[in-house]
Order: sequence, then structure tokens, then C-alpha cells
Amino acid sequence: MTPKPIIAVATGSHSMYTPRSETQTVWSGIPLDYLKALIRSGGAPILLPYIADKQAIQAVLESSDGVLLPGGGDVVSLAYGEEPHPASHYQNAMRDQMEFEVIRLAIEMGLPILGICRGPQVLNVALGGTLVQDIPSQVEGALKHYSEGPALFPLHTVDIEPDSLLARVLNTDSLPVNSWHHQAVKDLGRGLRINCRAKDGVIEGVESSEGLPILAVQCHPEQIAETYPPFQALFDWLVAEAAKRVGK
Repeated sequence: MTPKPIIAVATGSHSMYTPRSETQTVWSGIPLDYLKALIRSGGAPILLPYIADKQAIQAVLESSDGVLLPGGGDVVSLAYGEEPHPASHYQNAMRDQMEFEVIRLAIEMGLPILGICRGPQVLNVALGGTLVQDIPSQVEGALKHYSEGPALFPLHTVDIEPDSLLARVLNTDSLPVNSWHHQAVKDLGRGLRINCRAKDGVIEGVESSEGLPILAVQCHPEQIAETYPPFQALFDWLVAEAAKRVGK
């Protein structure tokens, strides 16, 4: 039997609600939709817990064939030289540092990376780029990018760059997407290019400009892939790229 590619999935921290008389429990985890999407594509996901130990992070990545950077809170704005916007929320500097290290090592090791929602944002900042901190107040004529409806339905359309990796993976130049973000890539980080935009010009995805296996989108394909098949192609791409490394 051919071994399944192992995909390291970064996770954040979550606080459980407890009665006042009990000690608060903090756990590290991720929504199951990400894991189910990877398994449907033939991958074997493992969770990279919310840790700061660089040697532990490296040990996990050395045992992995690919990396998934999932959604989550805002990247701390000081990481890209800006004071925080009043609308910024759920920042976690320790998670930022963990994922910066994951990105650095993954690129160094040649591991394929798929970024989702927070994924393209933290990837961009890790490579020296900046972010739009709040689309509604900072982008003139902005569309609605943070849905208040069911996650299973598209909210707006993205136009995909025809010569991009994303266009090849999705085999289209335009696609309706679900959307749950109020921040976005602003100034591009090193070695990145834009692969799609919303109709208001907001950057909705980035990828490597140097041919590296790096692909990232602002939408949430994991929430919609089972009922809207084009989005499963993103996970298929990650697992297929990771499969090239199995046994190396």
C-alpha cells in the first residue's frame, strides 16, 4: 500500500467556558471540515499544536509532506509595522510566531503550503508584506466580505488571474466564493504574486511568484468543498504535491 502524504495542520488556542469556581481550560484544535477535506483528497492530517518550541515544530515538519495554514484571528499588526485598527480582534502573538516559523521551515524544506483565510494573511506578513486591517473602513466601495449567513453558500465572486497556479488548479477564471474575513493582503511579501481579486479590488489570494508549491486563498473551501466540488480541488492540489515527497 502506498503511504498517504502527511499534512501538518497548524492549530490555534481556544478557551473553554467554565464555572467561575473552576480553572479555565485552554485547548488547541481546528474545525473538522479541514481534516475531512484533506482525507477526501487522500491525505493523512496531523495537528501541529499551539506551541512556541522551534525544535518541536521542526520535528513535526520533518515528518510531514505538506502544510495547511487554516483560518483564525487577526495577525498582530505590529508584526508588519502598524498600530492596531480599532476593528482588529482575536490577535495572538504566540500563534503568529509559531506560524511564521512553520512558513520559514516549510519553504526551506520545499514543503507545499495551502493557506486558507488567515493563511494568506500570515503567509504575506511572514514574507515581509502588510495587510489591510479593516476592509469596510479602509477600502472605498468595498463589498461585503464577512458573511452573516450560512457558510455553505457563496457570498461574492473572485476574478482569477488567467496565468496563475490557482487558475490551473480550479480550471476557471471566475468563481463565486464564501467569505469570512475583514482583513486582506495589502503590500505583497517577498516572492508572492496575486492570483485573484474580488470585484472591489480586494486581494483574495496569493501564490508563489517563483514556482514554489505555495497557494493561498481568502475564502473557506473546507466549509463548502463537499457540496461545491470545485473547492475540493485545492485540497487535491496540496495532497498531490505532498505525495511527490513521500519516501524522500
